[in-house]
Amino acid sequence: MLKRIWVNSFLIVIMVSLMGCGFHLRGAGLSGSLPFQTAQIEVNGTVTKDVQMALKLQLLQSGVEVLKSQSAEVQIQLMSTQIKSTRTSSRLGDATSELMKLTQPFKVTNLTTGKMIVSGESVVYRDRKINITDALASNSELRSIQKSMSEQVASQIVERVRRAMIANTQVTQPVVNK
Repeated sequence: MLKRIWVNSFLIVIMVSLMGCGFHLRGAGLSGSLPFQTAQIEVNGTVTKDVQMALKLQLLQSGVEVLKSQSAEVQIQLMSTQIKSTRTSSRLGDATSELMKLTQPFKVTNLTTGKMIVSGESVVYRDRKINITDALASNSELRSIQKSMSEQVASQIVERVRRAMIANTQVTQPVVNK
């Protein structure tokens, strides 16, 4: 009986400490937290439709209106998407696994000031096993992975823009001494 009380008390202490440890999922609650209301997406080169749609969806979910004209506050330029894959093979020469890398170069400009906010590359890696006997399922899995990678790239771009704009506003605000 006493042992059971100690075990239950120990479990309660662990549960309470985990709840209060400050663990938070990265990106939770960011919806609507972008410091601009309108954006324009400009595509330079061959950018996959998945990346374009994922970026547009990310912006819309954050409360940003995506415009086609230069009247937007922010312009997001996407350069050519780079997709590379490295395959490993069995002794018989059949592909057994694949490491995929999706790189999306981008540049973000504040159209009201004409200043560049941030530029860089968003990079995502994924690996998968290739099922030689079930090619249809393997192709379906590949399509799902590519879509997921595009969503993650778009999320990284939006997060980098948000951080850069917040950092720029903190730098330009004057410090008030009391």
